[in-house]
Amino acid sequence: MDELFKKMMKKHMEDVLLIEKQMKLFEALTMKRMELIRAVMEKHPSSIRELASMVDRDVKNVFDDLKLLNKMRIIQLRRVGRSVKPTVRKKIIIINLS
Repeated sequence: MDELFKKMMKKHMEDVLLIEKQMKLFEALTMKRMELIRAVMEKHPSSIRELASMVDRDVKNVFDDLKLLNKMRIIQLRRVGRSVKPTVRKKIIIINLS
């Protein structure tokens, strides 16, 4: 990594998720999952059910996708009362393909 990139990483580390292992990354980040990430970032749903309604998808399928994104450390799932609230863990996601 060049020096500018390293400085940016140090300054904004709490906002950055660096994915270094490809772990079939392009398989995992489907268009529907990217749509979920975008909806969580922009619309801040209070529950998985609300998110599923926002993206017009089945709740179980959304939950399955969110579990995978949670495992990848992109989405965080927090229990709030009886609901599970999805949030995006980091503002910046960097994928190292080298």
